Order: sequence, then structure tokens, then C-alpha cells
Amino acid sequence: MSATVKADTVGGITPAVLVTLAHGEKVLAAHGIMLYKETPVKVHRRTMKSLGVSTAHLMGMHALGDNEESYFFAEFEGPGHVSLSRDRGGEVRIVPLAQNQSVRLRNGHLICFDESVRYYPMVLLKYQDPVPDSNGNHPTRYVFADELTGPGTIVFQSYGNVLSFELKPGEMMRTSVEGLLAAAQSVQIRINWLAGAQLAGTGNIAIPVLDVVGPGMVMVHSGA
Repeated sequence: MSATVKADTVGGITPAVLVTLAHGEKVLAAHGIMLYKETPVKVHRRTMKSLGVSTAHLMGMHALGDNEESYFFAEFEGPGHVSLSRDRGGEVRIVPLAQNQSVRLRNGHLICFDESVRYYPMVLLKYQDPVPDSNGNHPTRYVFADELTGPGTIVFQSYGNVLSFELKPGEMMRTSVEGLLAAAQSVQIRINWLAGAQLAGTGNIAIPVLDVVGPGMVMVHSGA
């Protein structure tokens, strides 16, 4: 969003985002989350291809199990207001990005972003599930993310409350796989394992966790 575009949170338990668009200003939003818009606001379909994401890349993501991303975004053009919501509880964050500043956001949390922001869906990491399936195999699990690069503003929602950290170079924190919400591109994310957990019928297994190493911003959420 440009400097004149405004986004505000509305409500508490299940918050919505109210975006104010001047004439000709545009915002892109995840498909199917519009609550309402004012009549002057135009709605268009913005394909991933127009954002530089190839169909082959999207098909590859879907083949790995990423069912969140569609092949297009909804594009809203001002003037007027549009309200958006993912219809769940959790904090909404409105984050401005500087030129070439990148954030990797866990997929399924993005609400909207300025048309000047570069968007790219990606596999953040993969690991083998410690619990075997019915055939005795350990399936590969993937963690998907949306990489968003400024300049511009992004808006997203957590599960529960958000805790933000600014890690120094080499500084590490550990979180659960589900607990990670967002991280700067400069942050390294590695799978580690905690041994000794017991699950019925499987005995002792190792539990995957994430070692997150700075420098850069990290966000985790409490409701994951």
C-alpha cells in the first residue's frame, strides 16, 4: 500500500481489516475473505502469473500438499473502503516493508498487501514425520510460506497472540513447527529433534522443533 493507503483492525474476538483506498490505489487480498466493499471500489482478478509466479511453480506447490494458494488474488481498486477477514480469532498485524526488505510468512495467514509488494509462495522447509503411516513409511512434511518483499505494507493474522523477537547475529531461539508465524529472510530456520516423547502404539519418538537463528525479526503465535 502506498503512504496514503490506510489499513485498520476492526473488532476484537474475530477481527477484520478495514482498508481505505484513494482513487486508483490498489490492494491485493487472499481470495474469498471480503466481508463488504463500498460501491465505488472496483474488484478485479489478479493472476499469480502477473505477479511473476509461474503456473508450473504453483502446480508443484499443490503437488506437495499446499492447498492454501489459488491461482489468483482479488484486487481492489479505490476510491472507497473494503473490509476483509479470515473469520477466526487471533491478532492482526499491519507491517510496513522497506525497499527490498523480505518477510517469510507462514501460509494461510496473509490477508492483503500493497500492489508494490513482490509476492512469491515457497517451501520454507521439509522434514520426515517421526510417526509412520499405515504402511510403515515416514512421510515427508512440508512447511509452506509466502515470501513478501517491499516496498509496501502487508497485513496478516495469527492464531492467538503474537510474540515478536529481534535476533542478533548468531542468536538462536527454539519454537515448535506450528508456533512459527513469520521470519525475516535473513533468519536461518533449521529442523532439530527432541527425543524421548511417547505416543500410544509408537513408543519413544523424536519430536521436530525449529531452531531459528538471527539476525532478523521472528514472530511466533500462541494459538498454534
